[in-house]
Amino acid sequence: MNRFNFRRKLPAAILVGLAVMVGVASKAAAAEVEAFAGGPLGVGRIRFAVTGDAPAIPLEDERFTVESADGRVLYPVIAEQPARRLLRRLLEIESPRSVTMYFLILGEEPFDLNAFSPTLQTVRVTPRSDPQGHRALLAQWWREYGNRWKSLRQDPKFPPIAENFLAANMSRRLALPLPEPSTGLFAALAPKKSVWDELLNTEAHQLALDQALLAPAKPQAAEPQPLPPPMPWYDLAPDRDFTGVAVEPIAAHVPAEAFYLRFGNFANYLWFRNLSRKWQGDLGNMIQRRGVERASTKRIERQLSLQESVLAQFLGPQVIEDVAIIGLDPYLNDGAAIGILFHAKNSQVLSQDLLRQRREALTKFPDAAETTVRIAERDVSLIATPGGEVRSYSIADGDFHLVTTSKRLAQRFILAGQGQQPLSTSAGFLGVRKRLSVERTDAVFAYVSPEFVRELTSPAIWIESQRRVRSAREGKLLTLAQLQATAEAHPASTREELIVAKILPAGFGGRGDSSEIVESEDAFNDTIRGKPGLFVPVSEVEVSSVTSEEAAAYRDFGNRFRQEVGQTPPIAIAVSRVPLAEGLPTWRSFSETPEPEQDENSRVSERLAHMAGESLSIDVVATPLNDVKLGKLPDSLGEPSDRRLAPVAGDMIHAEFVLDSPLPLGPADEPHHLFLGVRDFRSPLVVERGRLAPGAPPAELIRMYVGTWPKPGGLLKFFIGEPTAQGPEPVQGLADTWQAREDDFLLISFKPDVVEQVLPQLQMTPAAEPAQLWIDVADLTGSELSRTVNALGYMRAREASVAACRLMNTLANQLHVPRELCRETAERMMDGRFVCPLGGEYELADVEGGAPMWTSTAITPPNRFLLTAPPEDFELPLLTWFRGLRAEARLGDDEIAAHLEIDMAESAVP
Repeated sequence: MNRFNFRRKLPAAILVGLAVMVGVASKAAAAEVEAFAGGPLGVGRIRFAVTGDAPAIPLEDERFTVESADGRVLYPVIAEQPARRLLRRLLEIESPRSVTMYFLILGEEPFDLNAFSPTLQTVRVTPRSDPQGHRALLAQWWREYGNRWKSLRQDPKFPPIAENFLAANMSRRLALPLPEPSTGLFAALAPKKSVWDELLNTEAHQLALDQALLAPAKPQAAEPQPLPPPMPWYDLAPDRDFTGVAVEPIAAHVPAEAFYLRFGNFANYLWFRNLSRKWQGDLGNMIQRRGVERASTKRIERQLSLQESVLAQFLGPQVIEDVAIIGLDPYLNDGAAIGILFHAKNSQVLSQDLLRQRREALTKFPDAAETTVRIAERDVSLIATPGGEVRSYSIADGDFHLVTTSKRLAQRFILAGQGQQPLSTSAGFLGVRKRLSVERTDAVFAYVSPEFVRELTSPAIWIESQRRVRSAREGKLLTLAQLQATAEAHPASTREELIVAKILPAGFGGRGDSSEIVESEDAFNDTIRGKPGLFVPVSEVEVSSVTSEEAAAYRDFGNRFRQEVGQTPPIAIAVSRVPLAEGLPTWRSFSETPEPEQDENSRVSERLAHMAGESLSIDVVATPLNDVKLGKLPDSLGEPSDRRLAPVAGDMIHAEFVLDSPLPLGPADEPHHLFLGVRDFRSPLVVERGRLAPGAPPAELIRMYVGTWPKPGGLLKFFIGEPTAQGPEPVQGLADTWQAREDDFLLISFKPDVVEQVLPQLQMTPAAEPAQLWIDVADLTGSELSRTVNALGYMRAREASVAACRLMNTLANQLHVPRELCRETAERMMDGRFVCPLGGEYELADVEGGAPMWTSTAITPPNRFLLTAPPEDFELPLLTWFRGLRAEARLGDDEIAAHLEIDMAESAVP
């Protein structure tokens, strides 16, 4: 008999019924299998026991699969059984367990099926001829396969490249509809696709494009159409008063439609470049290690051929006055129009050094050549390779020198220097320079102009950006189609052969611009744009005519952009560095009560003076806000307040909002503050059956409080009803909360002692600047909360590590890619190199009794297929350097402004 562990006694009849529903048996039953032959593919189903004593989650474990030695088993999928999972957890039944898998079959002859659960079980399968049974079982396979595809699209556990291709392709080939998107609460909470996905060509947009490319071809009008008209944009008022607004000289040589990243001097440029290199070219690695290294920074450096020597780093400050990175588009991974602009102190020395660096490419790349091209009536030096690995234009305009990947950017640099729409005269740029003076000692000044977005959303640029992402995706889909043809024993390999075999839809690869993709030795190249990742910049491909489908798509995009975004304001970000000396422990914001003899400013200054590392002071400004769509934000926020809550001792995280409540709170000009604080605590989260789960009631999960001022209740009445507290003594409220009130404060927490500690400290104090949002995060070093953050970070890092493994294993299980080639194939699909976020190396590991699987050496064998508690030596990158944060933000009538200060340890900076 099975052993059942119960939390409480249940009636015997209910137990019997539940046991039958979850398939309880006295011992592991033999595998049950049925299969039907039919066209174009047969279909089968097998139910078998989960072997082994270790916990397992088959739906998330690539060890669970089926195959045959002769490759006749295709596209296996595990059936989801949510009801059984729920009942099994209720009854705490660990074994026996069973898994049901569906699969397709090549041919009609009997074969041996290898089922891994996760150890090998072999079953003889004899397909039967039964058209009705084939249709019914095929429908069940498609339901489960579609559900898996839909689940991965809505909440990707790993890049669903293979599943997305197979689901879309099999939907067309078998004339079966893809499942509709989920509805209800969870669908409402899921991230929505926006126009920014299309504009920036995000992964979500690429997956949606794959589906469109694999759908049956739609008839197109034979005659090309002219470009549709651009969407309307406003011009910033040129008559605003900019008297006395100074700008840096380098801005007079930057096109107004270029993004602008200015460093002020060569030392700041080296700091930024070395900071980027320290974190592998992706500053996101400072928070959480990424699983894919795109290497776009290295690719651009190679294209520009700027690899300064150690001597140049020392001579740079004497030779270079100012440095800026400028560009005409954000497509850094695909082949961007980008360049580095120098303001020289000594033009002759700088010219010689730039020429030396660029000419090193002639030695490094045998097919590189140097030519002189004519641009805007000027001779420009070009060093380039036929494949685009090197594409370096160099031109000087007085003391200003530009090295760029783009002919168009070189042209605009020349014209801007002649006074044709330079950044220095742009109303938007002058407006933000009026707010963020050039006299500031900023290490980085970033500016994105409305003109930049206007160019990206223009008909020619937007349509060409969609053509190039379509071209890149077609190359990926051709590779996947070739793998599918091999798996299904089709001899087809070329695009034409794959279309004839119906593995690709008719018309696949057809373009309205006469370009096509051709297969080279290591990739598919575009006959107009070049090699994926090294495409000709989007602004340099002429778009003289479009198809009716492209014209309609642009009109739809324009309508949605005006509805979702409206216009984009000028946006500037200024970052300055404040060095922090070694000495006393780091300052923890809100962690101590100010000494009465010290004001807040002197107390902060004293602690900052003794911190090791540096603090980044960041100012963000977006102005003016003409026709900018901000959703419900303006209606939700109250007027900026010149008062805020005073520091509360013991808070690790504190946030405060000024809101416009729909409830009558008093005088119309009286702000309504909603605030919350998180105290230090040890998380009760535990790992159960491979999942992070609460180890205590909800009230124990977090030690925090929430409150309102000046009217007790306020917005909280919507969530907790009328407050029950009448005085400073905590009383119980709804949902296991405790409440208290004093003066104009209402305080709520799950813990009465938190209410008792915090309530006496609540008082309002003048704010340094009027604002509607304040956030303070203390130094988490050595705190109990850091353990929770570290555990959550490990969970995300392990998910990213396992995601790469699951993608590699999926290619083997779904498309029969030889397992030793799965990493190479997957990295080619992802346009990058897999890097284990846990610091391990990916390897093809043997599985006892099962098929070899890709995994990471950082995950110990007993835990390779389940989430486990973090090892003792794991530390989230964020926790190695983060020492505190202070932020405030304000939304005015015509401006968004924010100020942040981030304290960093020495380990974060180069």
